[in-house]
Amino acid sequence: MRELSREDGSISVLTIGLFSIAVALLILITDVASISVSKQSLVHATEAAAIRAVHSMDLGSYYRGDSGVSVPIDCQRAYQVVADEINVWLQDEGDIKRRELQEVSLTRFSCSGDRVELSTSARTLLPFRLPQGSASVDIHATVEAQSQRIP
Repeated sequence: MRELSREDGSISVLTIGLFSIAVALLILITDVASISVSKQSLVHATEAAAIRAVHSMDLGSYYRGDSGVSVPIDCQRAYQVVADEINVWLQDEGDIKRRELQEVSLTRFSCSGDRVELSTSARTLLPFRLPQGSASVDIHATVEAQSQRIP
């Protein structure tokens, strides 16, 4: 009969340990990738809303020439356009809006002259929840756009 040495079974412990580390890293990478893709989706929606907002030209000020900027923005109309754009995006069932995004909201709207600045926030659900970890992460996006007159 063979006598057991002190190192018998150490490969099994090492294999189980390395497998556990690999699974933990895979879970972490998946969560980070999910956050990154959700953030990118929120930024795209915010950019789209800002671009639509700067197209809300104040025709009265533009034709009178009293605004002090080359292409003035109608801020009240721009706000409505932003709200509408975000609502349309929220109702989209396509690939642009990630289904992990929850509680999307416009947190800041600033408009002056020919500039619009928007901030949005959302909560993104994580695919994996680590023990004693959160099941979601808050993400934010801020975008500024300016209307320009093309000569």
